[in-house]
Amino acid sequence: MGGLNKEIYKLVEKNFDEQLRRTRDMIRIKSVLDDEKATNHDPFGPDLSAALDAFLAMAKEMGFKTKNLANYVGYAEVGASEAPLTGILAHLDVVPEGAVEQWAYPPYEAAIANGCLYGRGSVDDKGPAVAALFAMAALRDTMSLRRRFRLILGLDEENGSRCIKYYKEHEEIPEYSFSPDASFPVVNAEKGILRIIVTIKGEHGGSLLSIKGGNRFNVVPDTANAEISANGRLIMLSASGRTAHAMEPYKGDNAVQKILRELSSIPLGEQDHKLAAAAAAIAGNDWSGRFFNIESSDNVSGDLTCNCAAVENEIKDNAMEIRLKFDIRYPVTANADTIISKIKEHSVQVGASVKIVTHKPPLYLPEESAVIQTLLDAYEEITGDRPKPISMGGGTYCRFMPDAVSAGPVFPGEEEVAHQPNEKISLENLKRGTHIYAEALMRFNKIE
Repeated sequence: MGGLNKEIYKLVEKNFDEQLRRTRDMIRIKSVLDDEKATNHDPFGPDLSAALDAFLAMAKEMGFKTKNLANYVGYAEVGASEAPLTGILAHLDVVPEGAVEQWAYPPYEAAIANGCLYGRGSVDDKGPAVAALFAMAALRDTMSLRRRFRLILGLDEENGSRCIKYYKEHEEIPEYSFSPDASFPVVNAEKGILRIIVTIKGEHGGSLLSIKGGNRFNVVPDTANAEISANGRLIMLSASGRTAHAMEPYKGDNAVQKILRELSSIPLGEQDHKLAAAAAAIAGNDWSGRFFNIESSDNVSGDLTCNCAAVENEIKDNAMEIRLKFDIRYPVTANADTIISKIKEHSVQVGASVKIVTHKPPLYLPEESAVIQTLLDAYEEITGDRPKPISMGGGTYCRFMPDAVSAGPVFPGEEEVAHQPNEKISLENLKRGTHIYAEALMRFNKIE
């Protein structure tokens, strides 16, 4: 199976400037989910449809067969229709940019500085998606194809993966797949992902008027605000923090937890204080899920993490609800039913109810599997190293497909900056990752 294909390698090098230009074009499209503008034609909003159109137009111009599946998902493909199918699973949606003042460069400018490409989507996942396309082009232009290769481009990876579910209902399932949406060398274990809303209800005492912070489940909230009425005055409270990916909440600074702790420590009147104190207790002051008594860990995938992602309240008549969103990433060997049972049990103790929004079971493939060995071989060929497969708290499309794992774009020892201000990818590693993807495709192409 082996050996570096020098022609493929040279072609990746030759085309890198064009690859970089195309990547910057994609970053400049602000492809954030917009439910308010969603229609039957644009199920995730017009900006995401525009991003898919732009990517497929680029792929078609480069000579690939393309297809748009009702603006849910699209793909670019090369190879004979009767050949077995290998998938590359990427996405074009991005999380919101957060506090723009925390960015050194505008998040959608696609600035190049300090040897890096900056911008929302540079590493998650537009940069890797374009890299995969150029790797496919390098393979196609240097050797005959025994397999088909399909780059599948979702538009809802950050908010529930409705796109990949739509794909599975309407299209062929690849025999093998990998996703350039995590870390090198290869991720063979993804924690389970549980997203819940905890609702606290009670009488409204009139002093807590509003509270709001956070937005997306998979982002540590960096701002939160509250309005209270005291002695006939309107008082505004705010808390600021630092955003991070929910798979690594310890890298962030949770503003929702801060604002709730502040509210629970000031006089609000008996009813409102009771609700605020309950919300603060449930939210906690770390990422362990201690309130729910769900702390757990294993040797394969590490610790459970619990991100208090958002808070909001609603007042109607003389009643108030406080709703808290949580994103929980649990170890691959943990029991999901036990975790859910504990969450409900401990929520009931403070008069709260629980709604399960989504549950994605964990993924685990043994190191001996063909797809993992192929990706490790490619990584070793390009880098000279052969580390062991790793686990992560993040979730990718791979858990929805058979024999699918993630590889790249983040290299060992490199800081993970997805979902953070100043998201970036180094130009050197973007090119090196493209070489690994091209090498991997060449090796997949030789599988009988």
